[in-house]
Amino acid sequence: MHPEEVRRHTSPFALLVSTLSLLVVGCGDDGSTRTGIDAPAAGLDGPVSTIDAPPVTVDAPAGNACTGAAYDPCTAAGQCLSGNCKLFSSAGIQVCTQACSAANPCPMQNGAAVPCNNMGVCRPQTANTCTR
Repeated sequence: MHPEEVRRHTSPFALLVSTLSLLVVGCGDDGSTRTGIDAPAAGLDGPVSTIDAPPVTVDAPAGNACTGAAYDPCTAAGQCLSGNCKLFSSAGIQVCTQACSAANPCPMQNGAAVPCNNMGVCRPQTANTCTR
């Protein structure tokens, strides 16, 4: 047949069916086990040590962690079990403290007595050695 005759006798539907047939045949299963994913076949489930990530460093200072106990350093009342974080500017410390009186003395600090100041608050000489 002449090309012009082919065009006259070929409907759009026939062209569509022919094109789809070629696509299906061209995309058929070739028997391989490829998954279509561009990832290496090996090493994906290997040990964590094979990952080239930099080591993680923790910026926490060394030492005992503060628990909010009396005389632990603090910056806010919510860090203290007593809910009382007090700045003692003359001693240069800000610590968790508590109210005190003759009937309610201050807790000891490392075996030493802590005075109750004129404002009725326990005032240690130094803060506990701990980190936040």
